[in-house]
Amino acid sequence: MAQAAGPFFPRQTVYNFGGGYSPTAFYGYRGIYGGGYYGGGYPGYYGGYYNDGSSLIRAQGQAKVDQSKAMVNYQEATSKYIDNQKKLAETYVERQKAKREAIHQQAEIDKELAQQKQDAIEAQKEKNLKLQESGLSPYYNASTSQDQETLNASQLNPATGEISWPEALMGPEYAESRNKLQELYSLKNSTGITSSLSREIQEEALNMKNILRGQIKTMLPNDYLAARGFIEGLINMGKTSRTG
Repeated sequence: MAQAAGPFFPRQTVYNFGGGYSPTAFYGYRGIYGGGYYGGGYPGYYGGYYNDGSSLIRAQGQAKVDQSKAMVNYQEATSKYIDNQKKLAETYVERQKAKREAIHQQAEIDKELAQQKQDAIEAQKEKNLKLQESGLSPYYNASTSQDQETLNASQLNPATGEISWPEALMGPEYAESRNKLQELYSLKNSTGITSSLSREIQEEALNMKNILRGQIKTMLPNDYLAARGFIEGLINMGKTSRTG
């Protein structure tokens, strides 16, 4: 047995056993190959690098699956948002359309009512003219007396003196008299009635009555009688002493 440097294993000891090299030459190079081909094997074949690589591949695959699901969820949410915005826009358009139609319908109704009122006024004017030509007054109300006209609590608040005016007396031509009479009745409510205050109420009410009389030909009889009765009620409620 002799030592020799093998041709493929420099600086290694090779033993010749009579025609062959010792196994050390083939299986003893543990410094580089980790114990030979069968002693430990290359790392990764059995529980080594290759197993770790499989886990990495599975993780990458799962990440792609999760990313795909996230994209699907995002697309579904985006689609729902777009649908909701579309429905909101459609609802807004429908509401605006319904609003315009309602305004148009109300305008037509108001126009028709105004025309009916005007027709009634014209018809009443003609009727009043005929009555006047016959010597009768269409505005004479024999069932009531001016001295007995009073106002109820909804027309004249006894606690505050606030006056609730009828529609026939709400025109701008009555504004000055309305403000003056409201001021006098508020003063009456706080201080009590006096002869001077009663006289002022009567004078201002008569001014309002004169304005009303000037509109007699353009008013319906019931509206005129109601307005005249309201003014007469203010006069009577402002007197220092009343009967009835």
